Amino acid sequence: MENRLHDFVPDDLYRAVVLQSPDWLWVFDETGSPVGLSPEPNYGTALFRWVYETDLLPLQQACRRLLQEHEPFAMTFRAVLPDGALVWLEGQGYPLACESSGWQAALAAKDITAFKKLEERLTRLAYYDPLTQLPNRRLFQDRFTQSLHLAKRYHHKLAVIYLDLDDFKRINDTYGHATGDELLTMAASRLSHSIREPDTVCRMGGDEFVVLVQQFEHREDIAKIVGRIAQTLNQPFELNGQTMSITSSIGVSCYPEDGHDIDRLLQCADTAMYASKQQGKNHFRFFSEF
Repeated sequence: MENRLHDFVPDDLYRAVVLQSPDWLWVFDETGSPVGLSPEPNYGTALFRWVYETDLLPLQQACRRLLQEHEPFAMTFRAVLPDGALVWLEGQGYPLACESSGWQAALAAKDITAFKKLEERLTRLAYYDPLTQLPNRRLFQDRFTQSLHLAKRYHHKLAVIYLDLDDFKRINDTYGHATGDELLTMAASRLSHSIREPDTVCRMGGDEFVVLVQQFEHREDIAKIVGRIAQTLNQPFELNGQTMSITSSIGVSCYPEDGHDIDRLLQCADTAMYASKQQGKNHFRFFSEF
């Protein structure tokens, strides 16, 4: 006769083991109402009560299939604890055949919040500038690739705005690199608030920034955006009791007139930016004006 753990372990010992587990476990009855078994202090509470709103429907659907069709599933979802803390859970649902009560089901879940936080941190390091928190060159390239695909499909125009802060080296030399970094952070914040919602601003490195304009109709639209950028950067900065003013030199390239790939458009915008700087700084030029 087959030996089973249940033959040797009493129900109260089962419960004690489950409650000591760091993992989460819910058992479903035929009504489809999941009841929590672990960990404390969530014993005896309904699973769906804690699931984060946007993750609730997919989990409910998976649990329904599990009960009705005995279809196992694996899913990552979030739960909100009574104190408001958000935890990430990696769950697996599986059917249970019980001799006394027929088919039931269970969902076992492991807390992976620490892993998710590390994953988010590594993602930010890979795709965002650590000083300004703006997208970096790598993320800019990804967004440009997606935007270019849509532009080709729907015959939209794109623009790349390349800007450099005039005489930024003088600020570093006069006030120190810490002040220069703070100025870059404030300038990045102003840039983020001066562009349209679908557009992207990134830090290319040093005091150079790039704006990807997703869609526009006329060059005058770009001129307005550039004017807004220049105006917001020209406002004085208050840093460490000092009032500082900076200007920017800006160059613009457009798809499809000036190029069909990111390297070409960046090069054209960069060339136009340097032409603006040679013109006397605090100017902007379109590459197509050459």
